[in-house]
Amino acid sequence: MRARLARHAGFCMGVRRAMELALSTAHETPGPIYTYGPLIHNPQVLELLGSKGITALSEIPAPGSISGGTVIIRAHGVPPEAKRDLRQAGFSKIIEGTCPRVIRVQAIIARAAKLGADVVIVGDASHPEVVGLLGHARGRGQVVSGPEEVQDLPELANVVAVAQTTQTSENFQAVMAALKARYGRVEVHETICEATHRRQDEVKNLAAEVDGVVVVGGKNSGNTRRLAQVAAEAGRPVFLVETEDELDRGALAALESVGVTAGASTPNWLIKRVMRELAAIRAAKEGGFMFWARRVFRFLVRSQVLVALGAAGMTAAASLLQGLTPHPALVGVAFCYIYAMHILNHFLDKEAGQYNDPDRAAFLIKHRWFLMGSGLVSAAASLLLCALLGNMAFLLVSVMSLLGILYSVPILPRLQIGKTMVASLKDIPGSKTVSAAFAWAIIVALLPAVSLGHFDPVGSVLAFVYTVVLVFARCAVFDVLDVQGDLVVGKETIPIMLGEAGTRRLVWFLLGALALVMLIAPLAGSPLALSWGLLLPVIGLGVMQQILARGAMLPGALSEGLVDLNFLLAGLVSLLWWAA
Repeated sequence: MRARLARHAGFCMGVRRAMELALSTAHETPGPIYTYGPLIHNPQVLELLGSKGITALSEIPAPGSISGGTVIIRAHGVPPEAKRDLRQAGFSKIIEGTCPRVIRVQAIIARAAKLGADVVIVGDASHPEVVGLLGHARGRGQVVSGPEEVQDLPELANVVAVAQTTQTSENFQAVMAALKARYGRVEVHETICEATHRRQDEVKNLAAEVDGVVVVGGKNSGNTRRLAQVAAEAGRPVFLVETEDELDRGALAALESVGVTAGASTPNWLIKRVMRELAAIRAAKEGGFMFWARRVFRFLVRSQVLVALGAAGMTAAASLLQGLTPHPALVGVAFCYIYAMHILNHFLDKEAGQYNDPDRAAFLIKHRWFLMGSGLVSAAASLLLCALLGNMAFLLVSVMSLLGILYSVPILPRLQIGKTMVASLKDIPGSKTVSAAFAWAIIVALLPAVSLGHFDPVGSVLAFVYTVVLVFARCAVFDVLDVQGDLVVGKETIPIMLGEAGTRRLVWFLLGALALVMLIAPLAGSPLALSWGLLLPVIGLGVMQQILARGAMLPGALSEGLVDLNFLLAGLVSLLWWAA
């Protein structure tokens, strides 16, 4: 089945910020941690926070009944007196998790009430956000959910109107028309969140192009329910689900294409699980060839065969950059070593994998014995091939294999680096991306020079740098996509240290610098056609980063495969140059 994901599905800025605060607090702060009320409206996320030791308070404890501990204000915000009562209860630290967009509305209401205005809030009176907003109105606030309720309001003077941030624009404008008709002049602040506008507009456009719409999110989430309402108003069948288990597979199989959107409190891993299940449903009109072609491609990507083929291609490119003839045994070593490294590392990192890539996690579970067995056989095969190449090659790969085994073992004295407690190489912030880049470069670029006894200062350094930058860019692109899951398990990756935007800028800088190096490499004696031809994978990785950053393609097997095909492209370009 063809499933299209809306670009802005999932966590909005405010929810992401609240989740990051909660998770970083859980990983760094000793003592009990609480949220006042549910942090966000998603039961699966609340269950996850509970597993991290974060307890949701349904009411504020009595004054002096708590001795210490941390409490996080939920993303919806609370009335000012709630914070006062939390301090009086005895909590030692209160963390503001209110969405900045909600804080802006609170400030508008507080300022209007201070000046003696009457505040009308368009929203659901029982919603936590609206309850918090009313608390800033100093008793001068009124709530209406629709234009028909305006007639029930008392006589008001100097009316200031705001909206609950997740309201629909159509409803807000209808209420404003009714308010102006009754009271005349009204000071209007359209405080609907920009993300809400975007999501609702997207689902309208998406519904016009597909046969049905799946909305993922908590059923008690106001913005999620409104997305389902907007899709239904577009005349398409709507499936509102919290998890993939709730999908009506029989009804969905009758559709050729579906659009998928998600509420602002829906985490990426739930969206990915739903997308995986949709992809596994064979639509009634879908041809058998395309269905099985997608499954074969998914197997090549998920089994790490494609990335291992990319390593083999990169070995050919690195050898030719150094003036060496591609050696079949070296190509075999690269394929076997990288295949084993990636397969075994995914099994070691399975805790984050269930959040970052549920499709891969399910694939690993289903094929675990085959994958683990083939990974171990490949690791042994890489050592055997190195033994045939000579003692230096065998020693180098043996050391690399030993370091790979020790990577996750707690061999370091426990020390703190930044906010991270380090006991193994894996715990060092950003180590996964950097170590993968250098491991590839040693196997792909250094091993040919060592085993064949040939070191060309320009060619060898160029091949090493080319490999390091491309692999670093690949890993960083995926790290940005995996930032939510890494936050959950407390991994200190480069995007968590630098931020997602900072990581993308770093990748652009490195790819730009590498492109410049490849352009001028012929001046130092590198073959011009080869050096310039190898710019294609550099451009390809830059394009894929841009596509994924803009949300133009769903993160998954297809996007991962398109990223990894750039390594195969490097090998193909090199071999075509060699043949010519």
